[in-house]
Amino acid sequence: MSSGDPRVILQDLLEFTVMIRHPGTAAVLGTGVLVSPEGIIVTCAHVLANHQLDPALPGIEVQVYLPARDDRPAHVDRAQVIWAATDGYSDDLVCLRTARPVPVPAEKVAVLGTSARSRDHRFQSFGFRVLDRYPGGLAQGTILGRVLPPEQARVHADPVQLKCSDINAGMSGAPVLDLERNLVVGVVAQTWYADQSLKDRDTAWAVDAKVLQFTGLGLPLQFEALTLQHAERPNYDRTLVRRAVPAPGHRLEDAPMPLEDWVGRQAQLDELDDAAHEERRLVIALVGLGGEGKSSLARRWVDDLLDRDGGVAGVFWWSCTERANTEEFLDAAIEFMSGGQIDPAKAAEGGGRPAVAFGMMAKRRYLIILDGLEVMQHQRGDRYAGLASAELRDFLQYAATPGSQSLVLLTSRLPVLDLAAYLTYRQVVVGALSREEGRHLLQLLGVVGSDAALDQVVDDWDGHALTLSLIGTYLKRRHGGDVRRIATLPPPQPNELRDAQVRRILAEYDQVLSAAERIVLQRISIFRTPVEPDAVRAVLRGATDVPDWAALQSTTMRYLLISRIVRRDSAGRYTMHPLVRDFYARQADDDVQLRRRLHELVKEHYLRNTAQSPAVPALDDLVPIIEAVHHAAASGAYDEACEILYDRVYLGDRGLITRELNAYETVLSILLDLFPDRDMWAEPLVTDRESRAWVLHEVATCLQLLGRLRDAAAMFRRAIPAMRELNAHLDAAVGVQNLAELFLELGALPACRSLVAEAFSLAPENSEDELVAETLQGGLAHLEGRSEQADHAFANAIRIAREVTPVPALYSASGVRYAEHLRRSGRLAEAERVHRLNLKICQAAKWRADVAHCLVGLGDLALDQSDFKQARERLDEAVRIAKGITRRDVLVAALRARGALALRIGQPKEARTHLDQARSLAELGGYRLAEVDTLIQLGQLHYSAGDTDMARDALNEAEQISIEIGYHWGSIDAAVVRSRLTI
Repeated sequence: MSSGDPRVILQDLLEFTVMIRHPGTAAVLGTGVLVSPEGIIVTCAHVLANHQLDPALPGIEVQVYLPARDDRPAHVDRAQVIWAATDGYSDDLVCLRTARPVPVPAEKVAVLGTSARSRDHRFQSFGFRVLDRYPGGLAQGTILGRVLPPEQARVHADPVQLKCSDINAGMSGAPVLDLERNLVVGVVAQTWYADQSLKDRDTAWAVDAKVLQFTGLGLPLQFEALTLQHAERPNYDRTLVRRAVPAPGHRLEDAPMPLEDWVGRQAQLDELDDAAHEERRLVIALVGLGGEGKSSLARRWVDDLLDRDGGVAGVFWWSCTERANTEEFLDAAIEFMSGGQIDPAKAAEGGGRPAVAFGMMAKRRYLIILDGLEVMQHQRGDRYAGLASAELRDFLQYAATPGSQSLVLLTSRLPVLDLAAYLTYRQVVVGALSREEGRHLLQLLGVVGSDAALDQVVDDWDGHALTLSLIGTYLKRRHGGDVRRIATLPPPQPNELRDAQVRRILAEYDQVLSAAERIVLQRISIFRTPVEPDAVRAVLRGATDVPDWAALQSTTMRYLLISRIVRRDSAGRYTMHPLVRDFYARQADDDVQLRRRLHELVKEHYLRNTAQSPAVPALDDLVPIIEAVHHAAASGAYDEACEILYDRVYLGDRGLITRELNAYETVLSILLDLFPDRDMWAEPLVTDRESRAWVLHEVATCLQLLGRLRDAAAMFRRAIPAMRELNAHLDAAVGVQNLAELFLELGALPACRSLVAEAFSLAPENSEDELVAETLQGGLAHLEGRSEQADHAFANAIRIAREVTPVPALYSASGVRYAEHLRRSGRLAEAERVHRLNLKICQAAKWRADVAHCLVGLGDLALDQSDFKQARERLDEAVRIAKGITRRDVLVAALRARGALALRIGQPKEARTHLDQARSLAELGGYRLAEVDTLIQLGQLHYSAGDTDMARDALNEAEQISIEIGYHWGSIDAAVVRSRLTI
């Protein structure tokens, strides 16, 4: 597995799966599959017919919705039926065509095949089924093969029988992707709803894609398997990774304690074993609703694995529900897997945290568990179930890339859609307990009665593990375990959400608790991370009706642990299931004064028990102080929270967590605690005006460096007036300069003029601020084609640099802009000199983004002079650096330049890969200049391939954008390539 075949990426279902909606109400009717770049969509006829839309009638329309992806915006359109079965045929299939072109490249629509060669193959599907509050999900199972159609039915192709337990309402029309052939061989049509006997409960049927041969639409079907795509292995510093030594043991502190009385789940344990021992399996996810027992199941399986498998170098367990932070997780994982020999802060220099982590996972076999991943996934909207952190997405996709010797186990309430296209990924569904398993659980909790009565309780409550645990504990406490007294609980409600069901049972259970037990639960719920016994003692200080700690441990705490309401992790810390914690946290919130006092006690506990940070602290060293900031803010002491943040986390002007640790995702999460309801568009709750301005500026900086440039621009526009009101003109000048930089990156050239003028108005004469304003002026003039004005501005900037700064040259972004102006003006030798000097300065200062930009500039110069060897060395290094940092603009520039090199040296496939990725990132981030440059390169690529229509489309788009934003060089370059089309 360490050097396996990298071709592991399947067709991505989410690229071509669309939502079929009612044309009037936009209600979801079902699912469809985009099968042609001309906008042809396939779905089931009954998706329309069941909602009084007869597909046989002329002019029937529906609304189709193509959800947004990282590489495209959402798309809504009307689609008309263009084919339905007629002449006595009853195939459950219709073809629709959209009114407008769809924003999906031709190579990303579904590639089709028939089911003739798919018997007994595994399949995957995605559709818009509603499960609890989740709007869509994956399904997986086995294609059993073609079967006879229903009696009296006349069909073009026999239906295909499926074995799958995940298909439900809303999935009609969903694609059936054969995982062995990588072809969409049909669409889901029907499932069997089993009766109480559960007989045939996993049976479903699909319409064979073969039917499309009879539509007359010329839709291609292929018989040979579709080649899988390569998963790209990351570049990382191998010298750095070689420092790693085997981890000393396992890190299971965050894992739940093993359950003494284990109940069932043998089928899931066996499925985990099978998946873990599959040759290509690298990532496994346990997916199920909250309270199904995913964490306990993962712990049980890990313990069993360690008992049997001596080849695991180390187990690393991370609880996302307690610490939902990618940077903290990756830092801790790198430190663990390296045996403490690699400073996580150095990972950025070694290719980035995800890449360095992959390097160590490729070196030894580790087992990494990410428990409760759903808190790090989007919960709603088009990006539902996608990972919110790009860095975490990179890590998991690298983990799914052959070359790793390690295994990653995830638990989540949501499907992990970012990995769905990887053949190395497997989803294991954790659903209801069986009757036998549920009955056994109730008996372990002390519930007594006939098997039939216990089975009825399991059936009534859908075998939900947490609910059954609560019911069992309630019956034992209030009624001596007599199952006949189940009638004292309110019965389950039809269509009730699982979380609401658990809250309702908790409300009944709460009534049987003693005052001491209720107080303990309320006060433990105030913590968002597992806590030591001393922390629990701290929040119980002053509470009435609570015995002394020794007595409390032997009575109240012992009961709560036995009844599974409170848990202890493997480090002996107390914690609660998230659903239970939320219930008791709401109780505490009802008493505002109590809530504030509890947060104050927790804050004081963390501050009292936290030593000063070491001279070279890691992010993990800051966690207690970060918790103190959170609880200070939660108590309403926002000014104190801000002060702790600045003094103890930033270490003042040193900027520890930002400049040194580059933990911008963590910083943004901390800063959001200083806003009402964590809404950064509201006003910060700190009262000091200077602190408010600082908070806004820091949020803007985090957004900028996390690639959210439009949000960053809006936040800078809030921070600048706040600084002006304080007469902090130097700070305001920096804010204006940052905003102008953003506008240049975004290609908002007309709007940039007023900002450049404002930068000059705030800059003292002959100052560094005036130098920056001149370089902004020069950069803007260059992009707009005003060469003389650009020369004049850059000359003024160089004069100021020589007169008033210790470095008599333009460097960082200013130097990059100046060198590009020189290159475009034909002064190549001078441009190279400026880039080389800038590179040296930026390398010494460890400004990695600027280093990458310099390398891109030098690569472009080498390409201009046809020095392909030099260009490759520089651009490969630029791409490596860009993939190790959070700056999307740097990655776009590096990929665009690398794609241009591949095009020049006759590698069209590689060029297309780099350029497509660059264009997608540019469009998503709003980088209009980079989008234009990439479109021109794509136009050249299409022209070289002989596709003049595609080339012309790309060039027309590039030229139109250039005209809109005033980008001189975009218009020039597009015209040069266009001239070749007319020769």
